[in-house]
Amino acid sequence: MSKQFLINGKFKNISPFDRAFQYGDGIFRTFVVENKKPRHWKYHYKKIVEDCLAIKIKPPKEKELLSDIHSLFKTNKKAVGKIIISRGISERGYKFNKDILHNRFLIKTKMPSYPKASFKSGVNLFVCKHKLNPSIPSGVKHLNRLENIVARQEWTSDQYADGILLDHDGHVIECISSNIFMRIGKIIYTPKISHVGIKGVTRGLVIQISDQLGFKVKEVTFNLNKLLEADEVLITNSLFGVMQVKKIKNRSWQHQESASLFNQLLENLNS
Repeated sequence: MSKQFLINGKFKNISPFDRAFQYGDGIFRTFVVENKKPRHWKYHYKKIVEDCLAIKIKPPKEKELLSDIHSLFKTNKKAVGKIIISRGISERGYKFNKDILHNRFLIKTKMPSYPKASFKSGVNLFVCKHKLNPSIPSGVKHLNRLENIVARQEWTSDQYADGILLDHDGHVIECISSNIFMRIGKIIYTPKISHVGIKGVTRGLVIQISDQLGFKVKEVTFNLNKLLEADEVLITNSLFGVMQVKKIKNRSWQHQESASLFNQLLENLNS
């Protein structure tokens, strides 16, 4: 059986004293590996460093992570890589020694198969009842994802690609596994990540590409009713890239074959 994970560059067991296991004390990033190379790597590594520093973990060196990827991903077949950076090993209790050493984990899994219809005609989104609580620090992809797990249990049907998450004020924040955008005319809006939510790598790329395409991008707060008034709604993450939304509650959108933000983003993200 081929190796599916590495810990600090080696194939070994995880310690139950690791703080990632005990407390979710760490961060993670998920990305596509194609032809043995991680897609959009410089953006992922930048986020890894930023998130580590935000919770005061010394970031791993880039060459260490690239060496791990090279060791684990031996074929050109497209697959999924997930990097977890744990604060390290400590005794029970929230306190830890100042000289604690982080642990780095690399996991390899097969690439999900997304239905072609999702890209051709769009996807449906579920509106979750669970409301997100303020996160400290916001924007960090930390290991504490219990809220996402609770929200994902709200539906079992395959008709929904993801679920929209709101905060307690009713503002749209993100989806369970993706970021969300809406277009009204030539202006693109995405939720402002200020007190809760994750700033995904593809989210950042979409903001950058949209600006280059001549769209005005605004990071603002808006509610679900405003989202339902949009000309076009998109969701993004690092595995599927971008998908167009065709239905939220009773509001439907027709897939736009031309003059669509979706088509332009899809072309640029894959180039």
